[in-house]
Formats: sequence, C-alpha cells, structure tokens
Amino acid sequence: MKRTLRLIVLAFVIATPSFAGTLKITPLSRPFRRRVTAQGGGFSVDLPIVGRVRGVSTMFFTSLDITNNTTQPTGVDFFYTPADGSVVRSGSFGTLLGFDNMHTEDVLESLATAGIIPPGQENSFGTLLLTFDNPSFKTGSEATAVARIWSFAGGNAGPTYGLAYRAPALHTDGAHSLATVARNGAGLVTNIGIENVGIDDSGNSVNDPVTVRVSFFDPATGTTTGMQPNFSLTAGQVIQLNDVFNSGGKNSFQLPAGADSLIVIVDAVAGTSQIAGYAVMKDTTTNDGSFVFMQESKTPF
Repeated sequence: MKRTLRLIVLAFVIATPSFAGTLKITPLSRPFRRRVTAQGGGFSVDLPIVGRVRGVSTMFFTSLDITNNTTQPTGVDFFYTPADGSVVRSGSFGTLLGFDNMHTEDVLESLATAGIIPPGQENSFGTLLLTFDNPSFKTGSEATAVARIWSFAGGNAGPTYGLAYRAPALHTDGAHSLATVARNGAGLVTNIGIENVGIDDSGNSVNDPVTVRVSFFDPATGTTTGMQPNFSLTAGQVIQLNDVFNSGGKNSFQLPAGADSLIVIVDAVAGTSQIAGYAVMKDTTTNDGSFVFMQESKTPF
C-alpha cells in the first residue's frame, strides 16, 4: 500500500505517479520522544539533512519515503530542527499499516502546507527525526526512512537524480569522534555536515549544546594543516560547511592551496551528546552529489 504525504504539482515534474490517497499531517498531541533500539517502545531514525534551498542557479528539494517492513502497524511521529536555530516543530505522519509506505516529493513544502512550519520556513534546511512507536519495534530494521535530495536548474537542464541515503536508527553508545575524507578539484567540491544528535550514550535526551572541533589532516604529511575551528550545536542542530577547501569563498580554514584531498576529523570537546556527520562530494557542473556518512573514530585527536 503506497500513500503520499502530499502530491506536489510542479511544472518540471514530467510524470507524477498516481497514489492511493493523501496522508494528513497533524500536530503532535504529546511531547516527541527520541527512542533508541534494543530498549523496546519503538525506535527513532535520524535524517541529518533535509532541505529546500535555492543555490545560485539551482533549487534543491528533499523527497522522503517511509516504509513499514512488517505486518504490524506503527505510528510515525516527526521532529524538525531548523539549522538556523529557529523554533523546532513536531507532528505526526499518521499510521503505517502492515507493509505500507508513505511518500512526499518535497517534505518541507508538505510541512508548510499542513501548517506545521510557518510560511517561508520551508525554504530552509535542518534535521528530521522520525519515531516509529510500535512497542515491539526494537531492532531498527522493522521500518525505514529514505531521503533523496535532488535539484532543478530550470531551462532545458531539468531535474537531477540527486543523492539518497537511508536514515540510521538511534542507539546507545554512539559516536563522539568522526572521520571522513574531503576531495577537491577536477570539478568536485566537498561539503561537510555535523549534527548534535541530542541523546547521550544511554539513549537519554540531552538539551545542552555540544561543542565540536574540526581538524584537517594532510595525507601527504600525516599532520594537521590549516585551522581547527570549533562550533557549538544545540540539540538536534546541524551545520553544513560548504566547499571546505574554499570556505566562505576565501579559504577561511587556511587549507593548503593545490591539495586534492584531506582527512577530516570531528571531535566533541564539550557536552555529552552523541554526534553524527556526513560528507557530500558535489559535481559543480551537474550539481549531482555523492553522500556518505562520517564514520566513528575511536581515537580522538
């Protein structure tokens, strides 16, 4: 059974599939709960980046598929944290029946249409937590959420296929140090996203901010290079460092000119919350990107 959160009619969508019905998005009548796997009571999954953002010549959107992989129904609650620190929003996507699917082509536009976020805030980005509240769901595999970030450049270019990722389930004993590689040149730029997940290692919600330090290592020398900036993130907040080799259009991190790759380490240096991160290597010609989650680094620097 496949349903949509909202069908969006856009001139550049060549063919919109016909779905069985439109799902009503509603505000939550209770506080949103983050739930980790293995503890019972359902579980939450984390989408570290959803957005509806206009670039220089391109508009980026986020579509979302939420799927129940079992015969048992489950409610689906959501919690949206804007990256700019504005008011968080929560609500319900309703109930997934057995082997059911929800879909929206533009999740933030759908939230705005439903009145969950105010007019204009759909043109933003942030994090989205989903909680599947069936008490028997505890492994993290009973239900899934997949986001696809795609773009439309207008004219004859049309929409891109974009990039996609599956939202990981929240769990105990999460990461406090992360690692990835950033590449530069040959038509590629690298964007780095860092998120305060908002739970501690026991799975309890944490409202205090976390401070992270970003370090860059030159693989040619095995030593740090450039600046090591610190960033403070509130619970659930994500920041994205665009084009890290030329941050702010003026190499704000003072990275070596001509370097084609650097190892990026993100360490939580204050606060108890788990952190998460991702890297996007984007083709500057097509605007298509490759999305990878940052991996936990067991040895903080």
